[in-house]
Amino acid sequence: MDWQEQTQLDLIRAEARRKFQVLIDYVKENVGEGTEYVNDLVRVVVSPRGCYYEFIDLPEEFSGALGAGYTADFVTTGAGVDVLERVYELIRSCDETNTNELSVLVLYDHAGLYSSDETFVFHLGNGQDDWGPLSAGHFRPSTMPIFFKIKVDSKLARSLLGMEKGILFFVANLTDQHMLVRIPHQGPEVTDLGKIPENRTLH
Repeated sequence: MDWQEQTQLDLIRAEARRKFQVLIDYVKENVGEGTEYVNDLVRVVVSPRGCYYEFIDLPEEFSGALGAGYTADFVTTGAGVDVLERVYELIRSCDETNTNELSVLVLYDHAGLYSSDETFVFHLGNGQDDWGPLSAGHFRPSTMPIFFKIKVDSKLARSLLGMEKGILFFVANLTDQHMLVRIPHQGPEVTDLGKIPENRTLH
């Protein structure tokens, strides 16, 4: 990465921190210390009061939930790959008639933070280009990534993921196991931290 790319990345990160830091701090404070799992990419905290993850080198890449309405399970490599294959099946089947939003981020290597060669990204819904869903990088069938996250609001998702609306994330190699977290969302839409007013309780 040259100095111009680094400068651009630093500016993007600074703007993201400014926009989301109050909400991130709110989630962290309410989740509490909990049980922490860390590898060289991601820090995950789970407690009876909620859960969240953040990237160590990119702390503005953050997602979490308050309350006990989530599940966090340790899974095998095969189970993690199977979930991701189901997500790819959903990508191939979704369109504007059956899906309000589907956002997918997959990292196959730590270098994926800075290089699209190690990343797969898909987005359908709010903010997509006029000519269709955004897709970048390459999906690798039968390959376990080091991290993936799915944000979904789709009728098709229940049969594939067990929920129509919510967030699911997977972190490889937390201790000697992999963690899969499901956060179902209730209500009329999947809520992004960035769209919640600062004086509103997260749920």
